[in-house]
Amino acid sequence: MKTLRLIAGCLVLGMMGCGGDADSVAPVDVRVVEGVTPGERVSGSRILRATAEDNSGTVARVEFSVAGSPVCVDDIARRSGATFSCTWDSSTTPPGDHQLTVKAQDAAGNSALSAPVSITVLAANRAPSLGPVTTTHQTLDEGSTASLAVTATDPDGDTLTYTWTQSPFAPLGTFAEGSNATPSWTAPFISRDTAFLLKVTVSDGRGGSTQGTVSVTVVNVPALNQAPSVDLDINVDPEGIVAGETVPLFISARDPDGDPLTYSWTTEPPGAGVFTSPEQASAEWRSGELKEPATYKLKVTVSDGTSSESRSVDVQVGVPSYAQDIEPLWSAKCSSCHNENSPEGLNLQVGKSHASLMASGGGACAGPRVSPGHPEESLLVRRISGEECGIRMPMGDSDYFDLNQGEFTRIRSWILAGALDN
Repeated sequence: MKTLRLIAGCLVLGMMGCGGDADSVAPVDVRVVEGVTPGERVSGSRILRATAEDNSGTVARVEFSVAGSPVCVDDIARRSGATFSCTWDSSTTPPGDHQLTVKAQDAAGNSALSAPVSITVLAANRAPSLGPVTTTHQTLDEGSTASLAVTATDPDGDTLTYTWTQSPFAPLGTFAEGSNATPSWTAPFISRDTAFLLKVTVSDGRGGSTQGTVSVTVVNVPALNQAPSVDLDINVDPEGIVAGETVPLFISARDPDGDPLTYSWTTEPPGAGVFTSPEQASAEWRSGELKEPATYKLKVTVSDGTSSESRSVDVQVGVPSYAQDIEPLWSAKCSSCHNENSPEGLNLQVGKSHASLMASGGGACAGPRVSPGHPEESLLVRRISGEECGIRMPMGDSDYFDLNQGEFTRIRSWILAGALDN
């Protein structure tokens, strides 16, 4: 019985910690590693980071304090030596000189403090205050200058900076001494009266800023307008084409006043051919049908809304050659159906097509396949147009000439010019 009482006593003592292995060792090497530096002047929010070591292999939480008051905590357990972090809003701490510490704690409740970091917490930043933005001219002529002014103060005594801008952004006027409280603004040249909003942004360098505006109307003065600057020559290549072909065109222009430019492409004589994108700097022109060579003047007019400049270029348009411009069309689309085995007798193979086209069609399509000088009387044109005489050419692709109108113009022009075998 005496032996049992001794054993029981030892068990009780063990449970109380006598001779046991309960964790009583606090974390070590507790350090603030990021977020503040000794002697720093702190404002706004900071992400504070710290590390600690513990003999258990795990640190349960860390808590940052300023002047002895907790400011943020990271209570997610991490392995020993890992980085803990949390965000401190310094505006919640009274301004002044303070010491920041971090306390690390393990799962057994043992804790240790870091060495203190001395910092100065600044008062919460207050934005600058502005008086009215003033101008010497609420209305001024284009190219004229107005003086601007704004009065600004900072309740924290911070140094202020000034940035001036305009809206709309273009055309762009000019600020002189634009980083000061009293700049001047020279109005841009414009094509019509325009209201501009002049804005100043005053910043204290600590995240605080305030804006003020004043409206100025700029008046267009036609006598002061500068005409668009337009290249002397239209870029055109080639300058010689055959009827139905397309020529690309381009003109380079800018406006010295920054006005938006409009473009208008026309022909002399008027209405000749067809333009693609006639209101752009880059355009294309496809010639109309003709029966003899002709020269067309292609003209572009560039306007800023007040003044305009025009340029022109001559383009030579020739009559299509059968061998070079017409027969290749049959080879591409028609000769597979219209050959020596064609039930209609039309043979569009190379070397045989012209003679076959000069013959007359039979049956429901009786009459000349091509009537020199008269495309409307030619069965070929009627079949391509889909007006009569069976399936529209080319078979299986009846929309082809609708999508390639220049080739149809080429065929009609060749017939108008006499349908020569040249």
